[in-house]
Parts: sequence; C-alpha cells; structure tokens
Amino acid sequence: MSATNRRLAQLTLLSKLGQALNSATSLHSLCQSTTQLLLEYEDVCGVIIRPRLYGNPPPNACYCASSSSDPALKLLFLQIDCQLATEALQQGKNCLRQPLSGQRLKNIPASVYSLPLRVHDRNFGTLSLFGSSPNRKNTFTREQQQFFQTCAYQISQAFEQLVTMARLRQVSTSDFRRLQGLSLLYRITQLLHSTLSPNELLHLILSLLVSHDGGSFHRAMLFMVNQRSGTMQGILGVTRESVSYLLPEGLPPVHTQEIKIPEDAQRRQREAPFSQEVMQQRLDIETNESCLAIAAREQKAILITKEQVDSDLVDPLCKYLHKGHHATVPLLSRGRTLCVLSVDNADSGEAIDAERLRFLEMFAGQAGIALDNAQLLQRVETAHQSLRETQEQLLQREKLATIGEMSASIAHELKNPLVSVGGFARRLTKSLDKTDTSYKYAEIIQQETERLEKMLDNILSFSKQHLLCIEQYQLEEVIDKVIALEEEKLQNAEISLQLQLEENLPKLQGDSEQLQQVFLNLISNARQAMPKGGEIKIIGHQSRLRGEPAVRVEIHDSGSGIPPKQMRNIFNPFFTTKEEGTGLGLPISHRIIEHHEGEIGVINTASGACFSIILPVRLQHRSADPIGRQELH
Repeated sequence: MSATNRRLAQLTLLSKLGQALNSATSLHSLCQSTTQLLLEYEDVCGVIIRPRLYGNPPPNACYCASSSSDPALKLLFLQIDCQLATEALQQGKNCLRQPLSGQRLKNIPASVYSLPLRVHDRNFGTLSLFGSSPNRKNTFTREQQQFFQTCAYQISQAFEQLVTMARLRQVSTSDFRRLQGLSLLYRITQLLHSTLSPNELLHLILSLLVSHDGGSFHRAMLFMVNQRSGTMQGILGVTRESVSYLLPEGLPPVHTQEIKIPEDAQRRQREAPFSQEVMQQRLDIETNESCLAIAAREQKAILITKEQVDSDLVDPLCKYLHKGHHATVPLLSRGRTLCVLSVDNADSGEAIDAERLRFLEMFAGQAGIALDNAQLLQRVETAHQSLRETQEQLLQREKLATIGEMSASIAHELKNPLVSVGGFARRLTKSLDKTDTSYKYAEIIQQETERLEKMLDNILSFSKQHLLCIEQYQLEEVIDKVIALEEEKLQNAEISLQLQLEENLPKLQGDSEQLQQVFLNLISNARQAMPKGGEIKIIGHQSRLRGEPAVRVEIHDSGSGIPPKQMRNIFNPFFTTKEEGTGLGLPISHRIIEHHEGEIGVINTASGACFSIILPVRLQHRSADPIGRQELH
C-alpha cells in the first residue's frame, strides 16, 4: 500500500472513530465499538482497552478484540498486556515492546504498543495494540505510533466526556447549567466534524463560540501558529453581528451530516471591521508577553479578569484587543499548538468564570482534533494532486520524445530530395524569362521549397544535441547584434525599439551565440504580434535567482497579448498560432535558457505581452572556461 493510500486509510479510520466516540452513550458501548473499529487498521491484529474510572467500577475489567479465533493467542495477548499496561500507567508514557517469540503459536505479532489514556493529568485506563509494521516483520513504525497516539487522545477525550457526564447525572439540580454545557459541547463536537475543509472549519469554530445557541461569547478571534518561523498571525475575528452571516438561524440540527459554508459568508466575515483588525496582528511567540503568546508557548489556558486589565498587569496587546474579561486557549493536537483562541464578552462585560473556561478548554480540545484531521486530509489531497500532475507530465514528455524522434527521422529523410527540388527550381528561375508563365510557377516552387527547408532545419535543430561553448560574454553586445539583424525588419513594420539596459551590468557565463538565437526569436515574435506597427521595449537590470546574482531581461511589446487559454502551451513543441510557424521557436529558446540554469516566462500586461528572462551571473553546474564545450541535450 502506498504512503498516500495508508494516510487515507488512517484518516478514514479516524473519522469512523470520531463518529463512534461521539455516538457512544456508555463506557461499555464505547470500549466495545472502539476495540472493533481499531481492528480495521490493516497492521493491527489485536486491541485491548483497560478502562479505569475514579470510584466507578467499570462493567468489564478489560475489552479485548482479536482478528484471530485462536483462544491461546488471545490469552497470550492478555498476559502481555497485563504487565505492559501497568508499566505504561505507572510511568505515564507510551511503551513499545517485542512479544515473546518462543511460544508454540502461529501468527504472533511483531510488537505491542501500550498507551495510557490520559487527559489533563487524569488517567482513564490504557490502550494496547498488537501488530507490526507494513512489512509484517518489524515493530510499529514511527508513523503508526503517531497515528495510535492520535487515536488514544480521541478515546481519552471521549472517556473524559463520559466520566464528566456520568458524574453530572449524580449532582443536584443547581448544577443543571453544567449539564447543559456538556450537552452543548457534545452537539458542537458533532458539528465540528461535519466539514473537512480547513478554511470552512476555522469560520465554523469561531461562529460556534459566538452563536447564542453555542458558546454565547460576544467576540472570538483566532491566531494561526507558524512553527517554523515561531510567529502567530491573526486570521479571523467573529462578533455577534458577523456570526449571522454564517449561522443566521443558530446551530444546525444535530443530525446534520455535512455543513457547506458559502464562500460569500466566509468573505463577509473576513471583511468585517473586527476581523480586519485581528488579521493585522502578528507577534513573535518566544519574545512576546501577551496572553496569546504565553498560551501558545506554554500550551495552557489563560483567564484574564477585568481587574487585571484595569491595573495594567497584562500586555498592551491584550488591552488593545479586549475590553475586559477574556480567556485564551490553545488548540492542540499531538503535542503541537495549531492555533490560539481568544474570547471575551465586550458588549456586556460579563465575567468568564472557571466553569466557562473549562467549557472553552474542552471545546478547544475537540476543535484542535477536527482541525488537525482537516489539515491532514488537505495535505493528502495536495500530495495526491501533485502525484497526478507529475504522472501526466511524465506521460506528456514521453509522447513528446516519441514525436520528436519520429519528426527528426522524417525531416532527415525529406531534406535531401527537398534540397534537390529547391536547386532545380532555382536553376529554372534563372533560365526562364520573367514574363514567362512557367517562371512564376518555378518561383513559387522555389519559395515554398525554401520555406519547407527552414521548417525542417528547425525540427532537426530541436531534436538533435548541441554543444554549448561556455565563455564570459557581455549581455549588451549580444542584444546589440540581435537589434542589428532585426533593425531593417522593424523599420519596415513601423515598429519603434527602446533599449533600457542598466549601466555596468556584470559579465555572464554561457554560450552567447545560443542566447543570441533566444533574443532573436523573442524580438521576431514581438514584431509578428504587431502587424500594424507598435513599440518594443527591452529592459535589462541586475536581479537575483535562487539567492545568487543574476540579470533579468524583459521584452515588452504593444500587441494584443497572448490568450489565457494558449498561455500554458506556448513553450510546448509544435504549438503555434501562426499560419506559417513550426511551433519550435519558443521551445528551443526555453531549452537554451534552461541549460543556462536560467528561467523564462511570459505574462500579459496592460499594453501587450512581456517575456522575462533571468540568467545567472555564474553557472553552478557547468565549466566556464573560454574554450570549454558541453553537450546540450
């Protein structure tokens, strides 16, 4: 199974696991459904859950599911798990072991991985998985262990939720609000798993917190954490006013399978004044002392009271974004801080007590898992799309290579008889009187033969290998030679030429003759794009390419530009929009620039098309001596 398929299988199993955990109403049903679901993972042959509840004896001491019907193998699983689960629970960390192989049993797995079911320093039991790596011989891979950790975290969250709900059933009616909050959290959790689009999920997370039927906070904002740069960037803010764009009728029904958030609603939320204010904020996680940075850095929830804000005990950024009581919590997944949430009641000034903070922490736990799953799926889809595009490119290159070989062979066979036809036609035009009708026919044969010879030369030039003579050259001299060759044709076409080269351009390394052909092709194309006259402007200046010194040359014309549908094909061999073109000028130019380690591109401007060439000052992968020749494939 490929890495992409394995990742898709993991995401599918996580989705099923999330649904099963959300629908479980008791510890017994949760343990039974979870053990059976985890057996669906290809490399797992046994699953054991040992629940541990504070003061509440569970229905069963352990739940064991095995893909084998051998009772002796199941007994071995229980014996190994009993010792390893105790060790994992006491040490509070994951344990990976190699089972005994001296037993007279078949299909003994390569390893067992035991994880404590732990949330907020509370142990709810252990989860053990028996199996092996994809090659069926070694222990679980690091990727598999990370996947099991994600599963264990979800199961721990479900255990915690069931424990809390079970305890709330025993409390007095004075704690009814807490029970309502948990019911609401359960409902919100289902909604969070109703979309797998990261962008839609971000809007949904904040909207659920602000909605009257949801978290009922007055304002909520979200900051995305960039682990590489160590910074946080505000990406969205939602208020009581902007939440109506997304949830005009409150929370959707519980049985909603999928929520599709309109693009217009997302745009209106982003463009709201408060959201724009949040999006302007960017801060360094390590050096900033605001509650946002501290929550991301220390991965803990922070509650700030109005008294603290009034007494200047908080960072100025918090005073700027908030107007009183506010709470900040990180969205975590597998030990990483994905985002930081911050909420307040700016309109009413209502305090956020410990109970509301607890609700926010549980909400953030579910939101972090949902967001991580959505981002994982997005990365898998991106990788899948990239693989498809690469495959298409390889197939296209193979086709072009076949066409090139065939074209070169045919062109070579046609060239000799065509030269003979052209030669005889020229002799006929010299021997015939210009007033004779036959002279006109012979002249047409000569002209068409010359055109075909030029076409065959282009085909052979594109298909054969060339030698690059790499030397030091001055770009101005190359362009001056090209202008001298094209000057008369430009004047006849009523096209003016402006040359704007920066002074003291550095000398470059490369084959000046090959590059002269590139500029000749581009200026000729620009001339043909302006049949009624116009202007060509050549601009050259120093630049950078892949961090190294380079020179950029831009060739602007005042033609009609390149149609967008044709833009992606102009560098493909044999693609042309001209009646007499071969479609090889630009592909040859592209190949020459590519072998000079440069880049060539084209864009449409307000006045026409602009071809841009960037050439490095020094070639990195080719020798650069005055007489050095290298083969150009």
